[in-house]
Amino acid sequence: MTGVITPDLPGVAARDAKFRSWKRLAWMAIGIAVLVYLPFVFTSRSLFGVRLSNAQLLNVGMTQINMTLIAALGALSLTFLTGRAGLISIGHAALYAVGALVGGVAGTQLGWPLPVVLLVAAVVGAIAGVVAGLPSLRVRGLYFLISTLALHHIVVFGLAEYQYKFFDVVGILMPEAQLGDLIIDTPFRWYFFLLPLVVLTFLGFRNTLGLREGRAVMAMRDHELAATSVGIDVRILRLKVFAFSSAVAAIAGVLFSYYLTTVSAESFNINFAVQFVAMIIIGGMGSLWGAVIGAAIWTLGPVIITGFVTQAQGSSDWVQTVLANSKPQLVNLVFGVTVILFLIYAPDGIAGIGKRLRQRSAARRKAS
Repeated sequence: MTGVITPDLPGVAARDAKFRSWKRLAWMAIGIAVLVYLPFVFTSRSLFGVRLSNAQLLNVGMTQINMTLIAALGALSLTFLTGRAGLISIGHAALYAVGALVGGVAGTQLGWPLPVVLLVAAVVGAIAGVVAGLPSLRVRGLYFLISTLALHHIVVFGLAEYQYKFFDVVGILMPEAQLGDLIIDTPFRWYFFLLPLVVLTFLGFRNTLGLREGRAVMAMRDHELAATSVGIDVRILRLKVFAFSSAVAAIAGVLFSYYLTTVSAESFNINFAVQFVAMIIIGGMGSLWGAVIGAAIWTLGPVIITGFVTQAQGSSDWVQTVLANSKPQLVNLVFGVTVILFLIYAPDGIAGIGKRLRQRSAARRKAS
């Protein structure tokens, strides 16, 4: 009787792990190459020397991409607070306003360099976050949500008073963004300044979630009583989460203000706050990748739809008349319906869709 030859299971497992590692590195290299080449495409409006039309570029420019990167910072900070820690907040516009206020005082009036302004904004934002998180020690749910709304109105009122006293109705005038002798005065330079910040923020949140305190944050979200029973001080942990999240949001507020060069208190209305909630819902609550993708969809979606609407204007006289008279309303309608349908049929967001696809792919591989 001949013996049955069994495969070297440890060797197979090691080869599979090595293959997955190389595959991950290959995808990472491709992603880095795409991100580095992206601004050259949108600046020159060409791909490898081939000229691209505005329609082929989906009506997107470097300004929209940079605004997406700034929005991604806010979405990442909120998904860490709400999706991972379970603390629902609609006060992100207030934290952006804190960043704008720091930028006006430290950057414009005191003339401090941008890195120092960002550091001060992080500290002030963390303090504001601790203040915002104090009601969470006593109230939950809707009551806490209302407390973050109250914070929003208080901070925006303070920013408006500061603006009217020192800058009048024109808005807060920001200085040029400068790093040493390098002036960040073009969308191209802004991209290569913002992209590393977003990557570092993403990695910072991801690494934090992998630490002991990060696991404690998720334990607090899933079952607060159980987390307390194993020695987690959920009261202090809530304040730490608020401080960390708010520091990042305040930094994003500084960058938002510097990029626009002029910012007004009216910019930070309640719609501005709600958009970050929409971003993390679209991307997938609690997913860091989902927060970035949600920011891209929310920021670039209306721009892309506007481009398609513009292209459709030449189709017929009736369509052209409708689009000429109701173009903004039509863009909002199409985008709003798209988001609603998305939430109905994919309530767990882009991240949930990706997870289901990976599970199906893994099931097919096992079956084969």
